[in-house]
Amino acid sequence: MGDEEYKSVLIVNDSADAHLTIYLYPRWDVICWLSLESKILKPGEKYLYRSKKRFQFKIVARFQDDRRSNTILETQKWDGDKLFKITGTTSPTVTEEALTDQVEKRICLRKVQRSKELNRTRGGRNFYDILGLDIKKVREMSKEQQAKAIRKGYLTQMHIWHPDRNGGDEEIAKEILFAYETLQNEEKRASYHNLTDYDEGWLSLRRYKAMFKPECVTEEQRKAYRKRMALFAISALFIIGGTVLTSLTPGLAAPALVICGGVSGGGFVGAGLQSLQHTLKAESVVDGCSVKDWIGKAGIGFVAGAVTGGAAVGITARLTGIGSAAMESAAVTTAQYVGSGATTGAVGEMASSLAADAGRRFVEGEDVTLKQAASRALFGAVVGSVAGVAGSAVTKAVVGSQASAAAANLEGGIGEQVAIITGARRRGNTAAGNIFRMLAENGAEAVVGGPLQIVEERLDDSVENQSPRKHIVNGIKNAAGNIALGCVRDGVAAFVNHGYNEFQVDRRFKKEIENPLINDDVKPSGSKPFPRRNRVRFLLDEEKGKGLHDWRDGKCSAAYNPLNTEETLELVPLKLHSFSEELANVELEADKQPKDGNVRYISDGAWISKMVVTFFQNRKKVTEEVRGSGTSINIPSSALKIEVRFQVRRPFWGDVYKYDRFCKSWFRPYEPHIFRYDTPPIRTFTISGSLWFEAVMRVSDEYHEETKEM
Repeated sequence: MGDEEYKSVLIVNDSADAHLTIYLYPRWDVICWLSLESKILKPGEKYLYRSKKRFQFKIVARFQDDRRSNTILETQKWDGDKLFKITGTTSPTVTEEALTDQVEKRICLRKVQRSKELNRTRGGRNFYDILGLDIKKVREMSKEQQAKAIRKGYLTQMHIWHPDRNGGDEEIAKEILFAYETLQNEEKRASYHNLTDYDEGWLSLRRYKAMFKPECVTEEQRKAYRKRMALFAISALFIIGGTVLTSLTPGLAAPALVICGGVSGGGFVGAGLQSLQHTLKAESVVDGCSVKDWIGKAGIGFVAGAVTGGAAVGITARLTGIGSAAMESAAVTTAQYVGSGATTGAVGEMASSLAADAGRRFVEGEDVTLKQAASRALFGAVVGSVAGVAGSAVTKAVVGSQASAAAANLEGGIGEQVAIITGARRRGNTAAGNIFRMLAENGAEAVVGGPLQIVEERLDDSVENQSPRKHIVNGIKNAAGNIALGCVRDGVAAFVNHGYNEFQVDRRFKKEIENPLINDDVKPSGSKPFPRRNRVRFLLDEEKGKGLHDWRDGKCSAAYNPLNTEETLELVPLKLHSFSEELANVELEADKQPKDGNVRYISDGAWISKMVVTFFQNRKKVTEEVRGSGTSINIPSSALKIEVRFQVRRPFWGDVYKYDRFCKSWFRPYEPHIFRYDTPPIRTFTISGSLWFEAVMRVSDEYHEETKEM
């Protein structure tokens, strides 16, 4: 794993106002149309790309006052480590030379490795990782202890990265100071805690804690939280109202009522979901929700939802009929189901994408171009139509297998998860059918949406291109999240509509008891006629047209999300007051600070793993262990006889054995891989492997450089 195995290219942007984009292509790509990945460099930034495989690359320059791109370095193949410096203003020039400056390469390389080893929050490095702290352990402390731990971590990192020290770096020192300035303030620290919780993802309880029970330390934060929850409640009422409205119209004899129910119900649901999404976005959770922006999102959502609902009613009515004039479900062919699902899916996703871009452009003030909006709408329509075909095919199979076809769903794609949720004849049947339908839809979206997002991303020059591997991983995560959220959503809808249906059954049941002449069923224990509830349900279903094809049988999914690049969320613009003075003051204090150690491990393997650290302190043996990639253990400065080892669970816990990562061979005889230190070290261990083995593949020091330790 030495540096000689890697092929490197260093790009330095010394231009005044040019934003450089470095496009990377595999060696075998002859056309070089779709890049493997890309990186955008602002003026003053550097980027070192390293790969064990040979590659191709080109550099494109763009300016803020000119949207046109200028290719300043044509596509060329790697033929040796090189340095490219870009200088100038309106006409940048490129200077090419061999990458022989090992100091420059070393500095860039340590930053590349540092970026890999530190966790990220909202697109930027985690502030606690920057200070060498474990966020979970710090948050368990009292407010006073948190402040002390943050100050101590700040001094420790400054002792390493102070620009006046050998191996120091001014850019990293500024980053450390920025993190410290944020975390030492209680209000900003609480906001940052909410942000890190939110970034855990939809499948984590921490995100829901950040949304519904955030950390608040000031009265302003509490007021912002209460206002956001009030807006959230109003959005939820819009969704419930739209759902109820569309649930009351299926099977009605008057097509006008069906159309009005679909249009107005879709509008309210669209308004609710767009505005609800706004109350739950990261910026609203951290900084508060703007009422003006909330109203704007609700208005855009209502228009898009009404368009989707009306289009879905018209398309489905054209293909399969509507209201009491609808054809029997058994007579509706699979082709009609598929045609309805594909068409409404395309319309819904197109409306979803346009509504989202309108919100970004007119409410949030983002620079969304016509090209971006058109491409997202087009790709969304393709994904929506494919998902609609898959969902409709499953719906037809489920409906066709029941004696009396249960009402299916029409879902409109507004915002992130826009749906016109219809009623269910039976809670159990509907829930089961919805699960199979969602599996089909989200599977289709994952298969089709992933490649389309790769193409869309590469047609947008303003965003960095991620590797296809990242797109695949994100597609799987999105599909899993959409299925989970969809199951909850449809389960609630089925429960609500089932309750409404049972209320009607109970009311009819009581009326028929009071008028026994209308029914000839006889109660077994007496002579008074007694209607059975199942018979009442059957009569109500027939009257409502439940045996007919529902106009909302079409599927319009919203799981496809237009590409969003995650930018660093600025909590509060911080002024780094007199940076040089701050460094001068902290240098002496850092020298006096006891030098604690810290060991962190990163797991790239396939199994559950943990790091176990033992040491002696005050003649007592201390053992600590942590699980999970990116976790760390702090070792006090007074610790002696320190040992670090790793274990994996397959399915029982076992030690990671000693492996020569440079010669790529196991040590004989086999023995656990134990790292021993006399003084507290600062190390980052990376373990990886396969299903058959795991081993320590990298050990780096406080400068994130390979230590060659065995």
